[in-house]
Amino acid sequence: MCLSGRAKYKSGIRLIKIFVLCLLPAALFAENVDDAELVWRQVLGGAAITKPAAQLDSVVIVCEGGLVKAFGKAGGLLWEYKAGGRLQPFISRSASGASYICRTNGLFLAINRSGRLLWQVNLKEGLAAPPLTGWDDRVFIFLSKRLLCFTASGTRLWQLELESPLVLPPVPDKSGGFAAVLENKSFIRVNAFGQLYAVQLDDIPRTLLPLPPETDGRPPQAALYSNGVLEFIREDGAGNPRRFLTRFPSPPITAAERDGLLAALLTNGDLTLFSPEHGILWSVRTALSAAGNQNVEINWDEEEIYVLSQNGGEGYNLNGRRLWNMRLLGSAAMPVIYDGILYSSGKDWIFYAYRVEGKEKPSAAQGLESYNLKTGGDYGLGKAPSYLEAQNLPRSGALTDILDKIETCVRHGNIGVMEPLYTKILLAAAGGAGLGAENINQRLKAISLLGRAGSREIIPFLTGLFRRDKNIQVKSAAAQAIGAIGVDPDGRALAAFAEFIAAPHTYSHERLLSNLAVSIGSLCRFSGPPLSRLGIPLLISLTDHRQPKSARQRAGQELSLLYGK
Repeated sequence: MCLSGRAKYKSGIRLIKIFVLCLLPAALFAENVDDAELVWRQVLGGAAITKPAAQLDSVVIVCEGGLVKAFGKAGGLLWEYKAGGRLQPFISRSASGASYICRTNGLFLAINRSGRLLWQVNLKEGLAAPPLTGWDDRVFIFLSKRLLCFTASGTRLWQLELESPLVLPPVPDKSGGFAAVLENKSFIRVNAFGQLYAVQLDDIPRTLLPLPPETDGRPPQAALYSNGVLEFIREDGAGNPRRFLTRFPSPPITAAERDGLLAALLTNGDLTLFSPEHGILWSVRTALSAAGNQNVEINWDEEEIYVLSQNGGEGYNLNGRRLWNMRLLGSAAMPVIYDGILYSSGKDWIFYAYRVEGKEKPSAAQGLESYNLKTGGDYGLGKAPSYLEAQNLPRSGALTDILDKIETCVRHGNIGVMEPLYTKILLAAAGGAGLGAENINQRLKAISLLGRAGSREIIPFLTGLFRRDKNIQVKSAAAQAIGAIGVDPDGRALAAFAEFIAAPHTYSHERLLSNLAVSIGSLCRFSGPPLSRLGIPLLISLTDHRQPKSARQRAGQELSLLYGK
């Protein structure tokens, strides 16, 4: 199909513009005041529409035209993904490295660490806020008046309808759920299983700040209002759930929390560190107090507090001493800082990386586990029930009925608040607690359901089942379930598969080896490198002429899928 003369002209002008902009000096768009060093820059091919998402040794940016690009920490292009339509200005990344984006028509996309599509779902409308991920990589999706939760592999677990639209972007609540505020001034907290708690507020806060859970496990929130008032909100069945904490001397612009302390940037330009127990610990005057810097964010790591705006950034130690500052001219979106590197996208379609500290910080993780960030906790879903608990779970015919009920919930995407109980039942049945050899079909169904709606917390249980159970059908079902869940954060499942494949007696287990090939391919597709560097050799070994024919064929198909053939 030939381009029209006008289309060719526009295409040529676009290429010339990119070429010329690449030749311009970086100083034209970004100014290093004192403490920033340009490490690298790369062409984006379009204007950035949101701040970058940096994680471990990579950073991902969303651009106009539905283009998503990922760069390594050293500046090399890792991958690019074309969404096939305009994207909303949101991107979120899970602990295991998946990226979540959404087209303006409501098509939600999960992209793996290698830039390949994992799964997608049509939400029928655009997002109201960036997605959040739970401790086990479950994804919380926020529409105007609807909340949804999906597993890491794309199975819906629950959805909630809201009586009023969201007015603030939801924030994690330090218990694996999230908190938000609605337009009707309702504060809501929703746990990982879709259970909602609400409190009526007098006004809409400027921001919500999660606080560490109290002794009873309930996670309180701090609400910071435009008049400077800081309020404590606690989930409590009796008494007043709200308590006045303090009033800052100037209205806040933004704030952040870490280890129970609150850092707030006020409109008078002061950065203030506040302790709920001891009050204001210190205040310092920042250089970001001009009216043009109302769009400001605070980030906080173990050593520094970062104040970032589209016009620049500053870093402070935990005693309030300024360590560095820099100005950015011509930025297209808010920058982000990670491991001592500030990433900024310019209006010139160039992506910049600056080192803003004297020495580079150590990477957050190294080795095999480097594809998987540490999470804030776990939901306890992978813990098999004790013997006494198992005795109280359904037996025989009753178990068949409840497995059918769980299957219906999985199919309709509404497990919700029953997930902890249903998971215990499935774990007990899958492990064969109280079941005889004649109940093999019930065990296999329970294992399958764990795979379809299971958390990554189930992986150690399924791996143990694969290693220890002598029944080939159970081993095969466990392998399939691991592949269906899609993640192997510690590489323990792949290690178990490698041991089995290397054992001399495995060549007769044709169906099991075929299922292993499918599971290994699934894990590689989901996680990408470095896990795929361990899984691909296993698939290659399954193509050996000594392996059963069906296993060789299946392994070959999985390799073709991985290499995009």
